[in-house]
Amino acid sequence: MRAQPLGAICLAWMGIFPLLAAPLQRPYTVDSYDVSIQPDLMKQHVTGEATIRFHSRVDTSISALELDAGELQIASVVEGDAKQFFERKGSTLGIVLTTPLHPDEHRTITVRYQAGPADGLKFFPDQMYTSVTSDWMPCDNRPGERAALHLTIATPQDMKVAASGRQTTTRASEGHNITEWQLDSPTAPSLFGFALGSFTENTSETAGVKLRVLGAGAQIFEPTVAAIRYLGERSGKGYPSQAYTQVFIHGDVIRSMAGLTLLPESSAQELAKPDTLWLLTSELAHQWYGVGIASKDWSDLWLSEGVSAFLAAAFLGERFGKASYESQIEHSRQIYNRLRAEDKDRSLSFSQWTSFEDASGEIPAHKGACFLYLVHALLGDSAFWDGLRLYTSELWGRAATSEDFQKAFETVHAPNPNTGKKGVAIRKNGKNAAKPLDNLFDLWVYGIPAGKTK
Repeated sequence: MRAQPLGAICLAWMGIFPLLAAPLQRPYTVDSYDVSIQPDLMKQHVTGEATIRFHSRVDTSISALELDAGELQIASVVEGDAKQFFERKGSTLGIVLTTPLHPDEHRTITVRYQAGPADGLKFFPDQMYTSVTSDWMPCDNRPGERAALHLTIATPQDMKVAASGRQTTTRASEGHNITEWQLDSPTAPSLFGFALGSFTENTSETAGVKLRVLGAGAQIFEPTVAAIRYLGERSGKGYPSQAYTQVFIHGDVIRSMAGLTLLPESSAQELAKPDTLWLLTSELAHQWYGVGIASKDWSDLWLSEGVSAFLAAAFLGERFGKASYESQIEHSRQIYNRLRAEDKDRSLSFSQWTSFEDASGEIPAHKGACFLYLVHALLGDSAFWDGLRLYTSELWGRAATSEDFQKAFETVHAPNPNTGKKGVAIRKNGKNAAKPLDNLFDLWVYGIPAGKTK
């Protein structure tokens, strides 16, 4: 594809908004969560206990912790046998430590609580599922945080369970099934989750990955296997875990979490439709771009949402031909143009977003897909995929920024150390001429019009 019309296309699509300060990092970080829960579908609540191991990330002592806790009803907070004073403020839980936390010291507290219906915790007579971590367990849900998870779930014996991590144990106890799940790789807590219910179950395997489908038939496996292979080839990385579960649920929630995806049960009957295959693939792609590589800040959630949306469109092109790829990009373009007309446009790296719920949605996904379409057109097919593989290789297992993404593509296109928002001022002052790829990132990602600095 020719790069000539890109500038005009960019200016026609752009809406520029100012950048605001991102939320500050908390002065501690969590190493691991050990959570035990017992759901009661009839009473629509979850009884839980979370043991949280954490350490300081600052050089001074810390006398209090802050956790995200949604609308959880907190029963107690203890460290060993010592009760800790706690207080709720909106959706946060403040904990006063009886003994201050010293630099580099590792400590553990246990929070006992109960969770009821919430936006991220849905109950039905025959199933329940999560989509917002702080609605079912206390955690530090800020972007860039990564921790291990051990999750124990007690369910009625006739119910199937899927959760983040690998299933390590299943046993019967007092009329319940107890399943344990272990997520060893440090993962963003916003990607922890589970689903349970009276689901039908089908299983398969590909390249050492166990595939499970709950609530739908085995016809899901063929497109899933094809998408896993495609994403592995394009990213340069195989599927990042030992298992992947797709759960087809009541309601209209669509959510990717570590090791599992929630999809509306109606979509299982519409696999022949390209839009449904796009949905299945874009959610699967979050296991690479979201789980494998997290966003360092909510402002850069497009690195998960937009990259996954574009990869799904590219997969449709691989499966059905170029016209299908172009059609899906045009669909994203129409959504983005509608948002612009409604005065809802934002730069892709937009630090006013302070939560996953704020940052996710149509702008990161569809504007991100449109942006990557332009990058692909500018670089050409070979260089584009080389750039994605370089980014994936260098940031795997880490939290990424837009500057990291840009640097990888600059490396395969034309090496330029002055990338990112800081590089804009250098280029505009004439010390280094702007390149077409710089202009794309300036306009679409950082929201900086040509000829101006931040």
